[in-house]
Amino acid sequence: MTPPAAEDPGVPIPVPVLAAGVRAAAHSDHLDATLRGVVSAAVEHLDATFGALGVLDRTGTHIERFVVVGMDAAVRERIGRLPTGEGVLGMMIGASGPLRLDDLTTHPEAVGFPPGHPPMHSFLGMPIRAAGSVFAILFLTVKRPEGSFTDVDERAVQALAATAGLAIENALRVERAEHRRAWAQAGTDIVTALLSGADPDTVLRAIAERVAALAAADSAGVLVPSPDDADVLTVVDAVGLDSEDVEGVRLPLADSQLGVAHRSGVPRIIADVSAAAAEGRQAPVLGELATGYGPTLFIPLGGRPPLGTVVAMRRSGGEPFRPDTLEHASAFAAQAAVALQLARSQQRERRLQVEADRDRIARDLHDHVVQRIFATGLALDRISRSLTADHPEAAARLAERVDELDGTIARIRSAIFELHQPEDDSPDAVRTRIADVVRSITGGQGVRPDVRFKGLDELPSGLVPDVVAVVRELVTNVVRHARASRVAVTVSVTSDVRVVVTDDGTGLPAVTVRSGLTNLTDRAERHGGRLTTSAGPAGTEIRWTVPLPTQR
Repeated sequence: MTPPAAEDPGVPIPVPVLAAGVRAAAHSDHLDATLRGVVSAAVEHLDATFGALGVLDRTGTHIERFVVVGMDAAVRERIGRLPTGEGVLGMMIGASGPLRLDDLTTHPEAVGFPPGHPPMHSFLGMPIRAAGSVFAILFLTVKRPEGSFTDVDERAVQALAATAGLAIENALRVERAEHRRAWAQAGTDIVTALLSGADPDTVLRAIAERVAALAAADSAGVLVPSPDDADVLTVVDAVGLDSEDVEGVRLPLADSQLGVAHRSGVPRIIADVSAAAAEGRQAPVLGELATGYGPTLFIPLGGRPPLGTVVAMRRSGGEPFRPDTLEHASAFAAQAAVALQLARSQQRERRLQVEADRDRIARDLHDHVVQRIFATGLALDRISRSLTADHPEAAARLAERVDELDGTIARIRSAIFELHQPEDDSPDAVRTRIADVVRSITGGQGVRPDVRFKGLDELPSGLVPDVVAVVRELVTNVVRHARASRVAVTVSVTSDVRVVVTDDGTGLPAVTVRSGLTNLTDRAERHGGRLTTSAGPAGTEIRWTVPLPTQR
């Protein structure tokens, strides 16, 4: 082993080596290109056969990866896994200056070479400092021609390491700036999409995709609070490995690091999520999903309570997430959360505006168009009745026209109530809609309504429009034709969906095309059901019955 050269100004440093280092520092746009440029310059100008730059991990105790020059792909494949910091290489990790050896294999710390490794004897190593700490170790072996590295080589590699450190610092700054810009651009894209009217639920998938790409994660997903339980998050969108298997999975927040991050709104880095699950620090379902994963990011979307949490994971053994990645991801999530809240507020505002417009149109139709048609129909009906004895044919034709006007009114009212129809198909909303339909038709007509419900929790949303239309048509028939003082409406859901309307009137009219009942019969038959009528001295009962979708 040759001791390090003294700081002897009489030993010249080759100008090409310094020039190569300066060129690397001046053209350090990308880190990987800079690292390879440093190794290539050292190999070329110091006449080495092989060169490598071992980049240290964040702890500074192990070599994370190698940039190798002079060794072809076949040799690399034959060697297999490169060392991470044993033997002489491990000595260099803690060294403060160069290490020069005439024969690497005779050093007491030498651990030998793996099978297929080319023979190496002469050796020259030098730590490279960047950003205030040792960033990498430069290794040069097999001096050409056969011989050992010299004092001049040693001073040259020291000079090269100094300029290489500057180049690496510059490349790191550029890389971090580009990384920051990419996260900022992603946030801008999400905000633009949301404020341009994109569906917030669709944008959630774009958020998962951007986080996975920018954080170099193997899997990423967006979790939102479940509608029925605020202590449970549901995976609404996932990308990456096993994404199709996890979408829709419900994850309890109790006694989990996910719960801590979500409830606090503070992003967290988990070094090994599988280890946390194995130690019982996660719920069983979380432990199952975490199997095979290691480094994990929990990034809550802002709000009180939080809108959700973005989770990004890397496979076990993967590189840990850097603190700056957590910082950029947190800023991205905060930006996306504000835009989501604003977009949802805009959605609510647009929905309210649409509902207001529908209400105005419905009022105009009801207060003007329907009332005029209704008055015309009543007048024609009176004329028809007065002509029945002397001119039966004319009376029948007028009665048909009256029935057509009734049908027109029914269609207009159907349009009115469809305008009023809320998007909410919950049982309470359906009860309100049906009660409003009955009240609006019977109001001011001298008919007392009685509306009852049973089992609406089981009413399929797809049948709600039909049920409302059936109630509307049957109650309209009672008011128009039955001369009733009372109408009872029962909507029940058991093994089937049933609408029963009973009145105490005079029964179905003798002269009518009965188009309304024909339409209701068609509605029932489309769903595999039927319409039945029964008339007696006490009034009329009409039943509209269809099976539940699961019973068909």
